[in-house]
Amino acid sequence: MPAMHRLRLLRSRKRRLARLARRRSICPMKVFLTGGTGTIGRAVLARLVARGHRVTALARSPEAGARLRAAGAQAWSGDLRAPREWLDQALASDCFVHLANSFDAEGRTAERKLVAALIDAPYGTTPFHFVYTGGIWLYPPTRGTPLREATAYSPLPAFAHVVHAIRSLAASRHLALSVIHPALVCARDGGPVADMRMAAEGGRPFVTRAERDTLWPLVDAEDLADLYVRAVEARSYRLTAIGCGVEAASVGNLMDLVSDGLGLRLDLAHDEAPPDLAADLDVAAGYARSQVASGDGARRLLGWSPEVTTPEALVGRLFPIGA
Repeated sequence: MPAMHRLRLLRSRKRRLARLARRRSICPMKVFLTGGTGTIGRAVLARLVARGHRVTALARSPEAGARLRAAGAQAWSGDLRAPREWLDQALASDCFVHLANSFDAEGRTAERKLVAALIDAPYGTTPFHFVYTGGIWLYPPTRGTPLREATAYSPLPAFAHVVHAIRSLAASRHLALSVIHPALVCARDGGPVADMRMAAEGGRPFVTRAERDTLWPLVDAEDLADLYVRAVEARSYRLTAIGCGVEAASVGNLMDLVSDGLGLRLDLAHDEAPPDLAADLDVAAGYARSQVASGDGARRLLGWSPEVTTPEALVGRLFPIGA
């Protein structure tokens, strides 16, 4: 590449990152959130509040509402299965972040209803910003070239409805759609690394569809929350970003790191799908999908800089020795 062309590209990137930095100092926004008590949602909620945004979060039960209020949000009573009853409240905000999807039969039905309600809703002249959650299992298996945002979808049957939802929402001229595709999310109280720790401490094998050499792309929950908040604040009309901090880690390597860190034995036990389980309900099949993924798109588009980028750093951050 000629030196002058490289210089122009560098200057263009600096200008783009400078614009994003200015946007990060914007006035507080009103954000509506679903899934605020989940592994991802708790981290996103905390970061939104810390950034000064006013968050209203959907609460299905009084207990969930109490947890949301304790985290700094206003709780709005509602059921994901009846989105038309609370969607007006979501659309009264500056941005709607959707983090709730159970991927079971009931969850798929709720998701279809939400997509239909969003498409049918009345909007003003300015496209409404909706941040949607996809997933790394919408992409095909790979052990070589990392998955990127432009990679064609090839979802597992249990996630095919998510691809349909993304395409339907993207076709609406009334929505400014941002899609975040998280890698396997890891937190101290949730995700595959936490499951490994619980298995080791309980003297049990780690049960999974994966083999020891299966590759998993991973992301720390706090890093992922930062990516979501950047997407909220960017207010991009069309944006897709893969949230991946660790491009790939083998299951065996993760198990060894957890075992060595705890000083406990951890064996792997292969799990088989129940013979009567329909493929479109087999969410756990995703763990058998070996993938390498890149977070470079999120870095380039949103200035994202995950703190955790190696399996060692991930295990060490989640489970410090002696914690």
